[in-house]
Amino acid sequence: MSLAGPITGVDGCPAGWYAVHLPPGRSEVEACVHARFADLLRACPAPACVAVDMPIGLGEQGERACDEAARQRLKQRGSSVFAAPLRAVLGAASHEEASARRRAIDGKGMSIQAYNILRKVEQVDAALRASAADALRVHEVHPELCFMQMNGGRPLAHGKKSAAGHALRIRLLAPHFPGQAERLLDGFPRRQVQADDVLDALACLWTAQRLLRGQALSLPARAPRDACGLAMAIHC
Repeated sequence: MSLAGPITGVDGCPAGWYAVHLPPGRSEVEACVHARFADLLRACPAPACVAVDMPIGLGEQGERACDEAARQRLKQRGSSVFAAPLRAVLGAASHEEASARRRAIDGKGMSIQAYNILRKVEQVDAALRASAADALRVHEVHPELCFMQMNGGRPLAHGKKSAAGHALRIRLLAPHFPGQAERLLDGFPRRQVQADDVLDALACLWTAQRLLRGQALSLPARAPRDACGLAMAIHC
């Protein structure tokens, strides 16, 4: 594998953020865990291309076009794409408060799944608003879309929590990162990093490679910007 620069794939995990990193000219993936997203960016500085499974760019109302496009493409696996929180919801202290804030804007509450990632969304948003350079090199991805691309454009038949889905994702990663998934799965206790966090981060790493090479797809093709200037697009 020949890369023009370092790449990093990132997924949220119980301990914070699980990152897999591949420097140019290397075949062995490095893994680390950071409590905060800003710490991760400092550990993987520019020019590393970072692909993270977390919403970047937040709307003022309604659904983001990238989330709708991702669900349509994923078909039966579309439920894995949670609605990104509205910017006005950031800082809410409880699910009830977050739902009330959203309901006041567009009449819809906030799902518990979306609320559960709110603190992590806030970390990414704060880090990228604070650094225009980081905002250019950090990209939103969705692992299910990444695995779909690896699978010849077909949505995966099994969910990531099932034994069949776990095995299928390892098989899809094998040609791109030979032997790495099996090695990394034993790297951290499950209370810190779940098995699907490892595989999802590797899927993000695969897309970081495609981003660096100019091969990644963008949903939508022309990304709108949010009120803070952050692009709202999912890459795969």
